[in-house]
Amino acid sequence: MKHLAFLLPFLLFSQFGHAQNKGNTSYESLWKEVSRLEENSLTKSALEVVKTISNKAKKEQNSPQTIKALLYSSKYMMVLEEDSQLTIVNEFKSEITKATTPTKNILESYLANLYWQYYQQNRFEFHNRTKTESKVDSIDFRTWDLRTLFVAIAFHFERSMEDMEALQKLDINSFRDILNHQMDSHFYRPTLYDVLAHTALEFYKTSENGITNPSYKFELDRPAYFSSVENFNALPLIDKDSSSLQLKALKIYQQLLTFHQKDSSPLALVDVDLERLHFIKQYTTLEDVDQYYLDALKNATEFYKGDVAALYNYEIAALYDQWANNYHPKTDTTHQWKRKEALDICNSIIDNYPKSSAAEKSLVLKTQILSRNLQLKAEGYLPINQPSRILVNYKNIDDLELAAYTITEEEKAQLEKTYPIEKQKAFIKKLPVAKTWPGTIKQVGDYQNHSTEILLPALPNGLFVILAENKAAYAFQTVRVTDLAIVETRGANEQMFQVINRTNGYPISGAQVIVAYQANYNGALRNQTYLTDKQGFINIHLSDERWTNVSMIIHTKEDHATFGTYFISKKSNIENPSE
Repeated sequence: MKHLAFLLPFLLFSQFGHAQNKGNTSYESLWKEVSRLEENSLTKSALEVVKTISNKAKKEQNSPQTIKALLYSSKYMMVLEEDSQLTIVNEFKSEITKATTPTKNILESYLANLYWQYYQQNRFEFHNRTKTESKVDSIDFRTWDLRTLFVAIAFHFERSMEDMEALQKLDINSFRDILNHQMDSHFYRPTLYDVLAHTALEFYKTSENGITNPSYKFELDRPAYFSSVENFNALPLIDKDSSSLQLKALKIYQQLLTFHQKDSSPLALVDVDLERLHFIKQYTTLEDVDQYYLDALKNATEFYKGDVAALYNYEIAALYDQWANNYHPKTDTTHQWKRKEALDICNSIIDNYPKSSAAEKSLVLKTQILSRNLQLKAEGYLPINQPSRILVNYKNIDDLELAAYTITEEEKAQLEKTYPIEKQKAFIKKLPVAKTWPGTIKQVGDYQNHSTEILLPALPNGLFVILAENKAAYAFQTVRVTDLAIVETRGANEQMFQVINRTNGYPISGAQVIVAYQANYNGALRNQTYLTDKQGFINIHLSDERWTNVSMIIHTKEDHATFGTYFISKKSNIENPSE
């Protein structure tokens, strides 16, 4: 679906475009001056020119120029005045009392949005304000409680859609030059009424629908809300909770659907219908909501034909793709093949209606379904000269070729800083190759994410990058092959580190430990060398400095490895324990 963005300050002027171009050279020159000043960030000077335009327009009773000046002055006041909201709102209220359709409707929508944006920017404050905490000032909306503000927003959005028949006769193409227009968008929002109604829906569909908490709360709890357009339009939408935003949203959908039922092209009707079904699916309290939604889509595909039916079929494919996310090989295989069903639907739409909007959407979904994923996960430390396993997470990947590359600590740091990621593979390929071997991947054909373990052959002591690749993807993982391990113990005035054999837990005596660290986070890098005692310990006596970014390089006759990062605290201060 391609929407028209409701850029209100600009939308307003399209209906007056001809009037502004017929000899109104004085206004044109003034607005050019405003643009020049704004481009040079001379906001205060631009506002002064706008005030001149406003005074001139009011004197000449030129309503379009008056409103245009109001919108620009509001924008500049927001920049220049710290407390300008109340002045701007009051000016809009004043102009609304003087305006007629469609100008009045546009200003009503704009005012509602000003209130709505103010709430969004101050949400936390409103939720901590109760109706009885302070007297509500009928003029200053900034003092209102939450219910009062939401009632006002709904009121002005309702006013923006008054005189509906007149708004429905205003072709949106008249506003083409001043809208954020997307190709073919006029098929989906063909009139000013459509734009105003959908702008209001953005508020009525808000998730903050429980704002009023009435005794009888309206809920989307009827299967009939998922019925066909004709049956839905016939539903009586009456409820004790007349203030419900969701109820108001349903009524707007009814109005839009009723209006577009008589269209020669069903595109706008179908677009609104799908939006209606999405809305109900998101907020309904019904159980088995997905089944009601799917039934509604399938019924629509039988009612409509061609590329219009394809729009509903695409939504079915999107639903199946969503269901496929629930697949788990051990706990839930119900929807394992739903992604394949979704792909089949997408291919059918693309083949049969290649130039349709549904085909564009299907192509995007198809690309997502066929996307590849490859990740490796191995233990950070592996035993010397012993085979192990590496976990491979993959999607749409065939068999792999794997290799272990020898890498130094400096090269590892350089690899981690190599960007973009495409350059990482090239970096790895230049390293010395230690071993290569094939990896077998089971390709199921369900387009799901899977995982399997692949044998990692025995490697000598050292640091390695494991690279897995095929023609479509690659992934890598750094592993350290060593039989050493470190156990850390903290005391009151010392920090102890024990070097042990990783495979049997025996302490290793006589090992050289080079401790590299920074003092207090930002000091120069320092080194201290220790030898482990008979129990494999080194003791670091705490000082008045914190040792940060601590790493340890351990050497024995048969093994070496680097460990980190550690933190060594300051010694305890008994008189001032917080130090």
